Amino acid sequence: MSYHKIFSVINEHTVSTVIARYALSIAQSCRAELVLYAALSDGSSESIRRETDRHLEHLMIVASELGITATRITENGNISTLLPKRVHEEKADLVFYPLSPYKRYGTDRQRLTVRQLLRSIKPDMVVMRAISMAKPHPGHILVPLGKSISHKERRLTFILELAKSYRSQVTLYHLSATRDVSEMPDAVTRFGKQLVQQNITVLERTGRGRLGSKAIAVEAITHHNDLIVLGVSGRGFLRRLFFGNPAGDVMHTPPCNVILFRPHL
Repeated sequence: MSYHKIFSVINEHTVSTVIARYALSIAQSCRAELVLYAALSDGSSESIRRETDRHLEHLMIVASELGITATRITENGNISTLLPKRVHEEKADLVFYPLSPYKRYGTDRQRLTVRQLLRSIKPDMVVMRAISMAKPHPGHILVPLGKSISHKERRLTFILELAKSYRSQVTLYHLSATRDVSEMPDAVTRFGKQLVQQNITVLERTGRGRLGSKAIAVEAITHHNDLIVLGVSGRGFLRRLFFGNPAGDVMHTPPCNVILFRPHL
């Protein structure tokens, strides 16, 4: 499996262009089509419209220079309603959605929008928060994993394409309160072997304790990871996404750029 059409949501914030670079990189690696998408809410100011258009134009130029087939779409209205319909019509199989670093993650409006999109967009979806705009090319990717891996094939595809596109090293990180710290669960080991078979450099790290946001942050900082890829396990998880679980906590106060990957519904 690979990706054929990728959506990247663009807005007036510069950070959306940084996140779009990840979409561009994967599109180039997969030779996928790219759609740069903007939804302008009713009453958007002229400055917001102008900045959004400027970002779209710049990214279209970048896509052309990279040899990527790209189109831009701008619509007026509520993104929670418009984006899922457009993604379905265009038959996209991966969607990037940016979180602004200038707003507190988890505010009611932002939380509601993200929750609606996670529930209504069917293909693989990435919610990303970029706090470092100076280093958009991840060299060291941290992937926290539990003893079982849900939607393994889809997560493997995304991490594989991401790591290939940047030639990144991937660290699979597992914490356990019950297992011996030197013992890696079989599911994680198999996951790593599949990445290695595709010529990805993989490290495996284990530790004792619960896989919480603090442990993930310490691991990322201590070992100089510049991107964290978190996974969403399913619809039940979405109900808890913003209420104290490790993924939500890391997205709230990330130590580096962070991706929340939700597989195809």
